[in-house]
Amino acid sequence: LAPAARPPGHRTDIGAAIRTALGLLPASGARRIVLMSDGRDTAGGAFEAAALAASAEVEVAVVPLGAAAAADARIDTLQAPAEVRPGERFEVRVWAEASEPASGILRLFLAGREVWQEAVRLPPGRTLIRVPQEAVRPGALTYEARLEAAPDDLVENNRGFAVVQVVGAPAVLYAARERGPLPWWLRAQGVEVQETAPEALPAEAAGYAGIPAVVLDDVPATVLSPAQMRALREYVSAMGGGLVVVGGPHAFGPGGYAGTDLEATLPLSMDVRHRVAIPSVAVVLVIDASGSMGSFGPEIAKVELAKEAAQSVIDLLGERDLIGVVAFDQAPHWLARPTEARQREQILTQVSRIAAGGGTNLYPALLEAERALRQVEAKVKHVIVLSDGQTDPGDFQRLVTRMAREQITLSAVAVGNDADQEFMRDLAAWGRGRYYFTRDLYTIPQIVTAEAVLATRAYLIEEQFLPLVSPASPLLRGLAPPPLGGYVATAPKPSATLHALTPQQDPLLASWQFGLGRAVAFTSDARPRWAARWLSWRDAALFWSRLVRWTAAAPSGELEVQAQVEGDVVHVVLDARDRAGTLLTDLEARAQVVGRGTPAALEQTAPGRYEGRLALEEPGGYLVTVEARRGGRLVGVGRTTIAVSSSPELAAAGAGGGVLSRLVEVAGARVIASPGEVLTPPAGGGKQRVPAWPPLTGAALGLFIAEVALRRLPVIHEIGGRAVAAVLAWLRQAPPPPGDEDREYEAADQWRPARGEPEASADMEQAARLYIARLRQLQESDRPRERS
Repeated sequence: LAPAARPPGHRTDIGAAIRTALGLLPASGARRIVLMSDGRDTAGGAFEAAALAASAEVEVAVVPLGAAAAADARIDTLQAPAEVRPGERFEVRVWAEASEPASGILRLFLAGREVWQEAVRLPPGRTLIRVPQEAVRPGALTYEARLEAAPDDLVENNRGFAVVQVVGAPAVLYAARERGPLPWWLRAQGVEVQETAPEALPAEAAGYAGIPAVVLDDVPATVLSPAQMRALREYVSAMGGGLVVVGGPHAFGPGGYAGTDLEATLPLSMDVRHRVAIPSVAVVLVIDASGSMGSFGPEIAKVELAKEAAQSVIDLLGERDLIGVVAFDQAPHWLARPTEARQREQILTQVSRIAAGGGTNLYPALLEAERALRQVEAKVKHVIVLSDGQTDPGDFQRLVTRMAREQITLSAVAVGNDADQEFMRDLAAWGRGRYYFTRDLYTIPQIVTAEAVLATRAYLIEEQFLPLVSPASPLLRGLAPPPLGGYVATAPKPSATLHALTPQQDPLLASWQFGLGRAVAFTSDARPRWAARWLSWRDAALFWSRLVRWTAAAPSGELEVQAQVEGDVVHVVLDARDRAGTLLTDLEARAQVVGRGTPAALEQTAPGRYEGRLALEEPGGYLVTVEARRGGRLVGVGRTTIAVSSSPELAAAGAGGGVLSRLVEVAGARVIASPGEVLTPPAGGGKQRVPAWPPLTGAALGLFIAEVALRRLPVIHEIGGRAVAAVLAWLRQAPPPPGDEDREYEAADQWRPARGEPEASADMEQAARLYIARLRQLQESDRPRERS
């Protein structure tokens, strides 16, 4: 036996296992299915499957796998109100359960951030802990409780989840590192605005529940984690939300959008290699490969992320641009001297050989980079240093300042919490470049990508121009935008709608439908740097409110969605009505757990009611969306939240014994006590089925051949006819079987008078009988002659 796949460990479907075994068994013979289980059936179809096996005369034998008694402290339920109002106080209730006295720490997290902790003592049984909370703003609050207790032999069931919907007036979420005039413009048009820092954006799509649109104002991707950008993508595509991205010197290509989920959500691409204005570029990556760049604990090694960063840079450069890679520990090592980026495969092969180890001496590596860039012909020469800054001393200021005078710029990326940030910041300042510090190692490729595109200087176009407005644009109808002072160069995606262009035919304002939602990109800014004349434009507030309102998610009041967790599946119900209250019976509905799996179709079970089931694999707080279409056209999107705690697999020990007992009592299964019983023939021995078609088919074939021979061969027909005639003649001449009258004649011929009867009387009676019998015999013998 070689199983092709490993079943998921978060659920048990005994019924599916029995049905699969039935399909593998032969059609007849002594058949047995041996079920080895602890009896925890999360799907609930074991009894029906066992009854099916019994009807097919297949024996089901059970081997109970009882877990040894163990100490267990777990979170049984996390309870919170389904809906609250902004500013309302409420309680999060944690029900903990312990098999024996335990103690430990209970923590409560909101959207991944710890908001409460307390030392707890748990007696045997269930214990309730109350945690006060307060709703601040509209949206979905995802709570997670974690229990760290001892004694506890099963830690997988020490988490619980709950989702609270804060219902209030829908507010647009505005994110910017520095606040611009956009919130004021939106509020002037009656749009509710909620301001936040980019780093505080939700990392789960459920955190955007109730938010109609999100505005990013000159936000670089380097300050967002991959989870935050993935949540934004799911918010637009699966939840039907709106996204407005406003440009600036830190957005789009210079902001490291290339290759991220944020770029995938936008109607614009960061690849501008089609522009003829791109100058030739030479970039040298100086990568720290010392021992401090290795991995510590579960973290991925810094040097591995540096390799990934090198690949990102190489992919972005043009075919004729130059890329060099030098790694250093105690001494520098050229992995690839400045080479055309078209040789990317060979360069990446060399980069893949970097291994962390040894001391740290950055100065010789910078000297090597300077010497190499002096010898190449390029309009832009740039060095990117990736290191934690923990290096041997050297005269770095003189070296880097000299490089800057030679038009060789340098940017520094400080990696890790233990980085020497002051030294790395000074390097960037001396080299007239940019300084980055990252605690999240996974943002290194984004930072280096942004550095590569900034080095080309092709992204930032700073010149006065008048926007070219499309007359068919619904976003700019009736508006005459004033001139702008610059923009970020991008390329439109094939399905994007261009509302305004620059004189160089680059996109200025673009939009598209992305999944269930909409996204808009404005490549200039909304600040005095490029939009100084827009600050006094009387229609500026109207323009920005149009963009936000066009992208904003439509309210889902006509689609009422309910979801209930049932074991390891989610039962979804959609009640659809129009504004007049009429039930909608002609919809095509699909449901999806945002960020988990593919959508599933809902079936109409009653007028206007659609139902279906979705599978869930992991505990957590989730958002369920239902899209309703009519003839392929989107009618609306409904949303609701659910919370899934630990799998039933991780419930208290001994919870599955009843299932096995019922299989034995109700479904006729039997318990196997020793391995030898597995191969013991069943009591009935099993019925052997013999196919009946071979003899029947042979007989039919023989009769068919005989019938054809009689009809087709005259000789056989003639001989057969004569044989039949002879048999019939013989049958006519043969004496008939003795009838009742012949028996009387024979009896009369042997008659004797009874005792006491006179002899004469007996003789006369006997003679009469003989006469009658012979007369009848004569008549019978004459009949054939009369016929002939």
